[in-house]
Amino acid sequence: MNKRKLTKKEFQERQIIENKKFNKILLISFSILIVLIISVLVFYTYWCDTKYAYRQYALYGKEIPFDLVCMNGNNLQIHESSKESYQGKVYFLCSKACYNHLVNHFRQDAFIPDAFSGDTICKADALIGLKNRGEPHVVYFKNKKTFNQYYESRR
Repeated sequence: MNKRKLTKKEFQERQIIENKKFNKILLISFSILIVLIISVLVFYTYWCDTKYAYRQYALYGKEIPFDLVCMNGNNLQIHESSKESYQGKVYFLCSKACYNHLVNHFRQDAFIPDAFSGDTICKADALIGLKNRGEPHVVYFKNKKTFNQYYESRR
């Protein structure tokens, strides 16, 4: 095993090749790191919007929890609604203005026809579902039977 010594020129060429490899690895590593950081920051910044968009699709055909809906506007909300009691019933509303509107227009806002049967029901006692996939509009149902019939008819 006779190791021959490298000439100065060969040594410099080998050093240049090693530097190029190192620079390439370093550039790729930092690029991946920057893309990851930007992705995490964008996802963190738009978390609520992402969750809201997901709910518009994922909750279609399923019962929607009351706290995700503003019963005055009949819309799915980005953030949870507040629980308000009026005339012995619990309503979920997005703001104090919605609560005041419900109190001032109780007959028009607190009661709505069932989306399938057409029977008039109180929103506080109803089951809630999405009207269309990908849209925030909600519909109310008298019971689980009409809820299931509504979504079966829409398939």
